[in-house]
Amino acid sequence: MKRKLFSLFSLFKRSLDKNTVVGVATYANTVNAVCLKKQYGHWKIHKYHSVEITEKHDYTAAITLCTQQVSSDVCAVNLVIPHSLYQIVQIEKPALSDEEIIQSLPWTTKDLVDIDPENIDPENIVADFIDYPITLPMQSKKMNVFITSKLQLLPFIDSFKQVKPLLRTMTSEEMTLVTLLGTSKDAHMLIVQHASFEPRILIIRDGQLLLTRRLNGLLGMSDKDQSQELVEAFGLEIQRSMDFFESQLKQPPIRSIQLQCDDLTSLTLRAELAEFLQVKVIDFKPTLDLAQQLETQYYYALGAAYQLTEPESVI
Repeated sequence: MKRKLFSLFSLFKRSLDKNTVVGVATYANTVNAVCLKKQYGHWKIHKYHSVEITEKHDYTAAITLCTQQVSSDVCAVNLVIPHSLYQIVQIEKPALSDEEIIQSLPWTTKDLVDIDPENIDPENIVADFIDYPITLPMQSKKMNVFITSKLQLLPFIDSFKQVKPLLRTMTSEEMTLVTLLGTSKDAHMLIVQHASFEPRILIIRDGQLLLTRRLNGLLGMSDKDQSQELVEAFGLEIQRSMDFFESQLKQPPIRSIQLQCDDLTSLTLRAELAEFLQVKVIDFKPTLDLAQQLETQYYYALGAAYQLTEPESVI
């Protein structure tokens, strides 16, 4: 299954070190980078680095610095696009080749997204897709489309002009989390939230993204003293997603709920949600062994780097 999105392969012709890969991601108020090197047939963590930021415009300088700190090799980089800069929509998959689908997406999706009206021209839309793995009887095949703005991406692309590692692909937070969770045969729900943003709900199973929802009206969940009313409202939204997954999509029950959030990993909240939902609630724990060597803030960067180690990667 494809996990990397927005390929930039055609922009670069230089040969790369196939035994070195770099992942870069923004997380909360930091930019993080992880470099992996292949040694004796195994990928190992070579270096990692983090740079704090205070202003949004500092992201590009921080990306350059982080990348320089972890590698001076001419190697491939995979960048995790901040979730606030892209949208995901689900549409029917047309009977076209993958290349033809990608070429048509800016026009077929332009009316489905709420990108800044000044940037809504199809020429400014960058889109990629993954197949939706669930097909119900009497329904057409569907796909999840990831959509962003070319103008929003250009500063991130420019960040790599002053470093030796080359940006080859960009991916989403959702697909990075899919990589980190591995290929468990059980379905797991992830509650994802960054400070000052609404929560998102993901359901992942066997290396596939089965459901994604962005919630509204729950911004206060990032506070450390959540009200009981807010916790219950949060629990109801989680329950609705579980019911939809199990009843409407006719899938086996969720095995666990995992919190991958800046401020939502308190014992109290986990206990309250577990009691409300009658499902195990735990902090997010990647199955990727390399993650055990890193602090949680590096997870996205690690996942992005690890995507480049997949056999089908062109690096």
